[in-house]
Amino acid sequence: MQRLWIESEQDFKLQDYISKTLQIDPLIAQILINRGIKTIEGIKDFLTASLDELYNPFLLPDMKEAVERIGLAIKSGEKILIYGDYDVDGVTATSLLYLFFKEIGYEASYYIPNRLRDGYGLREDAICRIKEQGINLLITADCGTTSHSAVKKAKDLGIDVIVTDHHEPPQILPEAYAMINPNRIDSAYPFNGLAGVGVALKLAQGIYCCLNSSNNVGAYNYTPLHSPLEPMLYKYLDLVALGTVADISSLTGENRKLVKEGLKLLSKADRKGIAALKLVSNLDGSDVSVGTIGFTLAPRINAAGRLDEANVGVMLLTTASEEEAIKCAKILDGKNRERQMIEDKMLNEAIEMIDSKIDIKHTNAIVLSSDKWHQGVIGIIASKIVDRYYRPTILISVNENGIGKGSARSIPGFHLYQGLSECQSYLEAFGGHKYAAGLSIRKENIDAFSEKINEVAASSLKKEDFIPKLYIDGGLNVKELNFNLLKEIERLEPFGVGNPEPVFAITDAEVLYPKIVGSNHLKFKLRQGNAGADAIGFNMGGFIDRLNDEKVDAAVTPKLNEWQGTLAVQMKIKDIKFPDN
Repeated sequence: MQRLWIESEQDFKLQDYISKTLQIDPLIAQILINRGIKTIEGIKDFLTASLDELYNPFLLPDMKEAVERIGLAIKSGEKILIYGDYDVDGVTATSLLYLFFKEIGYEASYYIPNRLRDGYGLREDAICRIKEQGINLLITADCGTTSHSAVKKAKDLGIDVIVTDHHEPPQILPEAYAMINPNRIDSAYPFNGLAGVGVALKLAQGIYCCLNSSNNVGAYNYTPLHSPLEPMLYKYLDLVALGTVADISSLTGENRKLVKEGLKLLSKADRKGIAALKLVSNLDGSDVSVGTIGFTLAPRINAAGRLDEANVGVMLLTTASEEEAIKCAKILDGKNRERQMIEDKMLNEAIEMIDSKIDIKHTNAIVLSSDKWHQGVIGIIASKIVDRYYRPTILISVNENGIGKGSARSIPGFHLYQGLSECQSYLEAFGGHKYAAGLSIRKENIDAFSEKINEVAASSLKKEDFIPKLYIDGGLNVKELNFNLLKEIERLEPFGVGNPEPVFAITDAEVLYPKIVGSNHLKFKLRQGNAGADAIGFNMGGFIDRLNDEKVDAAVTPKLNEWQGTLAVQMKIKDIKFPDN
């Protein structure tokens, strides 16, 4: 085996030690080392991904206070409202808490703000309407960390607010009754990558522990680091997987364990809403992967919140009626088609603006605005602009009152939330995390903000940061590809942010029988010596004219491909290096 990408003799020895100790292929050991997992215990934990080794929810800040307050509300019959966000993470977090309260015999209500009418997060006007309903306790789901004025308004009106969120907290926190956020600077929780729905699960876990404890004091024991997931809560892991993947959270640590089990539940689709969503998405009976969530299921749930009311997403995920589930799924599918048409038009407009008005080579961050853009779609367009131009991107939709609502997306090397923090004098409000954020800004401040964010980006980004990188895990010969190796690679799933698919370099290989299949996909056989395997490069049809008798190097991800009941080795092409390049 070629070991071209092992950087040191120490890593050579470590690879050999891990391989022999755990009886795993050296290539698997190399992948794990590349992911920063270098201890025997860490690798065992990674490979087993046991739900018995989840962290104790009471390590989260304010968990004890939140659980005690909720327990009091349940005993005294107070009205509890769950205030969610309109994206998939918020919708799944809201659904999880709503279903959990229902299962323990308590009817909570929920509220999902309208993106266009209400904007992001807790709002003072919404708090006033909620007070009129007689609500005494409000629990947020995936929002609230930066909502100072709304939390104060609630407090003034006699509403206690428990925030469950994961977004970057400001230096001064809102005066909530409890602020459960693993990213708080004073948090003792060992993993800060939970999505909003993951934090909601932790709250449910904390409540359940205390409801089933004969000694409440014992339930608040901070000593144990780990706390196994109660079987009663396992059923909610499909929602956790859906929200975590959709929010592009890192699939490492605790998230990997939750998502791995959640994908199994999504594949089974026992939940009426999931079964209906898979049906309208032409996935009925199919297994659900990280890619399935990201490209098929999540966009449909997101579509309602982007264009209209996100409540239909919660209805879909909480209904016990197959008829209602199908109705909701069809609405979401229709909204998704509408979203795609709007998106195509806006993307073309944004590209035209960049190509005609921006010198991209001398631009560190792209800032675009328009009074014609749909506020609910700009986040998707920003992501596509980042993919195309590889620059931090902020797109702003300006309304008739001159107020712009922006969505921002970033690249590795530029922490978006920190960057916006340095520009806050130009902003009305902002919030988010490293790779994604939202903001509001007055139209007259957009040009100055654009200049400032470019200065901030220039100070933290180097020239090479604007070049997309493809990280290679190691060298591989085609003859080494076999079912046993690929089965071992499958043990590393689910792949996603923080745990990417392994990529290997196959060098000096022949390309045989190249052809275009589907919509511009390149299919061929890659051969080294007497060994060959099928390969496919998605959306790489433009390479076909460059394939000739010369040998190439290829970056590939090998997979087991099933077609008509037959398993075969197939390589997914990530990139091709030609002799003249």
